[in-house]
Amino acid sequence: MKIINKIEIEFYRSLKKITVKDVNHLNVFSGKNDIGKSNVLKALDTFFNRQQINFFDDFNKDRLEEVKRDSVKGKQFIKITVEFNNTGTYRTLPTAFKVSKTWDRNGHQIEGTKDNFESLIKRGKFEPESIEMSRRKLSAFLNKIRFTYIPAIRDERFFSYLLNKLQETIFQAEERKKRKNQRFQDTLGKFNETIAELTNALNNEFEAVSGIPSSLSFPSELGEIFQRLIIDTRSGAHEIPLRLRGDGIRLRYIPTILNYISKNSNYSEIWGFDEPENSCEYSLSQKIAEQFAIDYSRNTQIFVATHSFHFISLKNEDTSTFRVFRKEGNLDSEVVKIDASNKNLLDEELGILEINDELAKTYELLTNELEAIEHTKSLLEDANRPSLILEGESDNILFETAFRSLFGTELANRYKLCEHFTDDRGATIGSGAKFINQFLYSHIAKIPPTNKVIAIFDSDRTGIDEIKALKSVFTKLDGSADNYFLFQHKSKPNVFAITLAVPAHRNDFFSKTRSEYSFLSTELLLLDSEIPNPNRSYPTLFDRRVYSFGGDKIAFANRIRAAAAGIDFSGFQPTFDLIQELVDRSI
Repeated sequence: MKIINKIEIEFYRSLKKITVKDVNHLNVFSGKNDIGKSNVLKALDTFFNRQQINFFDDFNKDRLEEVKRDSVKGKQFIKITVEFNNTGTYRTLPTAFKVSKTWDRNGHQIEGTKDNFESLIKRGKFEPESIEMSRRKLSAFLNKIRFTYIPAIRDERFFSYLLNKLQETIFQAEERKKRKNQRFQDTLGKFNETIAELTNALNNEFEAVSGIPSSLSFPSELGEIFQRLIIDTRSGAHEIPLRLRGDGIRLRYIPTILNYISKNSNYSEIWGFDEPENSCEYSLSQKIAEQFAIDYSRNTQIFVATHSFHFISLKNEDTSTFRVFRKEGNLDSEVVKIDASNKNLLDEELGILEINDELAKTYELLTNELEAIEHTKSLLEDANRPSLILEGESDNILFETAFRSLFGTELANRYKLCEHFTDDRGATIGSGAKFINQFLYSHIAKIPPTNKVIAIFDSDRTGIDEIKALKSVFTKLDGSADNYFLFQHKSKPNVFAITLAVPAHRNDFFSKTRSEYSFLSTELLLLDSEIPNPNRSYPTLFDRRVYSFGGDKIAFANRIRAAAAGIDFSGFQPTFDLIQELVDRSI
């Protein structure tokens, strides 16, 4: 947000006579300690918030020496002029205009608020219907601006002030939702429900940046409701008030609260933020700078005084950076916009040119190393995930859909599925029970995996015959099981072959001794209600108790996936239990 275009300051503290041009959405002022960079922010605070000042403290010392001379006696004043940008909502105001405020040697504001409307009219840049009406609108415009100065030392008083502003903003947001003539609040409990909605974004933003959950709440007594807002943060299982947390955590909450106020306030908000990096570690300072530039400055115009090179090095079209310095032997501060010609001067003054480079390189190296570690860890975890080999693509779809429904997560998070390919005509390549048999019989020993491999055959005639045909290289383990076959590779004990575990509602579809009476494929793990009659292939014209699945299996699997929310997948549970048992089995 850009409300101010330019700032002119005369005789305020170390700023004898300076003009800050090219004011942007985010404005960063940097320089040595005690050089006067905070004075730009304090001058704005004086302009917006102070009718009376301590003239002796705020008057420029160099100017004080000048006025002691007879030639300039009596010319003791402080003047601050701000050029505003009309955001377009005030049609009776110029596109850009200046407002000046002046304070005399007694600290009183003199001549009120002065504008440059008449000058703009003379130059043909402003043609109001009525200058009196424009000045009334100017008062309304200025009254809608709220400048908040955040000092470098944020004490309890400032936190109390900030929480009061937050509470006020929440109340205002609630009021805007109320219908005419409706009572402000019927019950405290109902109001807290509204508070939870209004502050959800605030809590989420703070947790996303700091990693610390927090919550807003109001006192339980209705009589105290306008006194204070309570912010609790979570540490483990305990709720800890924000006021009892360390400075870094407390300070990090300030821009979060201010941003919430800006987005929900009735005012056009401007911040003057002195050293936002205070008590922040390196990575958090970087995040804060990025948020100021990318997020916060959308809702607020921001002026920052800082030593942090994270702020100084921000590069985007909505950020302006200024160097504050003194010429040798001079008490007065000067302010210039930083560009390629003077960037190194600021780096040298702050002693950060080489430090910045080294820290940035070290931080980048550390970040890259951590990313590499995480990537390697991910690869290792992926390599150790058990592999499942199913007969076809339709089986993959049904197993993935059933797993998601039963366990609330993706099957790929725990297992690797063998891919199935199709030719130009859409026919599957290398799929089916026969191909699984060939792979396990002839090839698995040539590419010995280190993870568990579980091949899953259908419990139909073909699947049972093919798994039994592995007996020369696999050992049968399931002598006591009556609803599946289980084999283990003789030389590769991490490789298993199983048939689908038959659920109770399909007992008639499986025979352990007579494969010709077995009909259970993956599709039939579902209930009869999900199997359309056209997909049922009965073994005889007279027996309707059992059937095999026929038709387009891919189309059927996709239909089940699309309607998964209303389907019972419990028939898959015995097979998933068997798979997990094998994964957990030591070898």
